[in-house]
Amino acid sequence: MTRAHTGFVTVLFSLFVVTASFVGGIGAATAATTESVTLTVTVVDQGGNPLSDAALSATWDDGGPVNRTTAGNGKAFLDVEEGADVTIRVDHPNYVRNQPYVVEDASEQDVTIRVAREGQATVSVVDESGPVDNAIVRMFHDGQPVVNARTASDGTFTTGEVERGNYTLITFKEGYLRNRTTLAVDGEVNQQMGIERDSVLVTFSVTDDHFDPPQSVTNANVTVPDIADVTTQGSGSVTVSVPVNDVYDVTITKPGYESVTRELRVRESATTLNATIQRTPAIEVEAGSDRVVVGEPVRVTVSDEYGNPVPGASVSADGSSVGETDDQGVLSVPVERDGNVTISAEADGREDSVTVEGVGAGGDDTPTATATATVTATDNQTETSGGVGPGFGAAGALVALLLGAIAARRRA
Repeated sequence: MTRAHTGFVTVLFSLFVVTASFVGGIGAATAATTESVTLTVTVVDQGGNPLSDAALSATWDDGGPVNRTTAGNGKAFLDVEEGADVTIRVDHPNYVRNQPYVVEDASEQDVTIRVAREGQATVSVVDESGPVDNAIVRMFHDGQPVVNARTASDGTFTTGEVERGNYTLITFKEGYLRNRTTLAVDGEVNQQMGIERDSVLVTFSVTDDHFDPPQSVTNANVTVPDIADVTTQGSGSVTVSVPVNDVYDVTITKPGYESVTRELRVRESATTLNATIQRTPAIEVEAGSDRVVVGEPVRVTVSDEYGNPVPGASVSADGSSVGETDDQGVLSVPVERDGNVTISAEADGREDSVTVEGVGAGGDDTPTATATATVTATDNQTETSGGVGPGFGAAGALVALLLGAIAARRRA
């Protein structure tokens, strides 16, 4: 190998070493970002006495579990990710903890976890008829929820192992009032809870929010499944009695309007559900006259569901396009034949039509002059009967004779 070749190989080797060192440095830096810390955990009873044989399980986002058991001094060491929020669960043959213990932003530190003697509660829920199945049972300890369950078919529910102590116990069911008491769990305890049915008044108010301010909608149908089917009055509202402590899907409908469904949560006091609806999108075509002389135009107006003009609506007559409406929703459409002519309009996928009748000029429907009888004297007409001169007929001669008789009497 020549000196030149030897020098080139030396350079390449040096570059390889530098590159490997750089990559190794990156890897070391990456590893350093996930360093571990040790939590020194001590498990104690309510009196502060350390407990051995407590099984600990630590987890965090995308990490764990780390499992350890406390020694005779009640301590165990958990190596966890630095800065993680670590959840620690405790399991012991004679002690229990209702909630896991959470260490936020973990660092090297001492942690004391308190546990309590285990207890158990059986809750029976009854009404005036006897046991109530599917009733809700809730228990809170130091303000924290511990139990949220429902009774079996015999109206009872039995908790698992819980800490001994005082609990807030609440029982109810859809359509029933809540019953609340304080329950002391000092071992295995039993508690009977009575509940009763009740209803509250709910006012449904329906408005059309197309307007500002929204306008009341009368004669809107309000349906609460299996409870009520009522109609809003002049004020746009209606009030009905609804069973307590339940959630309902309320449907509001009215012809010409879009139907809506709203969730109604009823507690134990009167409440109001405000709902808004709007008219179903539509257009309407109106003609200025229903009969038009052929060759003359008819004024066509296109409006929306609220009577507002629809500009730019496409208009056709008997399927042939004749133009678009102006800013006022108006277009003059020529009527070019006798008989019925269908004028249609389309805008935003909505259509409507109207029919007008084309009337031919001079036809049966064209106004005509009314004939008037005229009496005309004939110049050469001569009435000779009775010696009466020209221009007098029999009636004229009779009148002349009567006038003569009257004059003679006056002279006498």
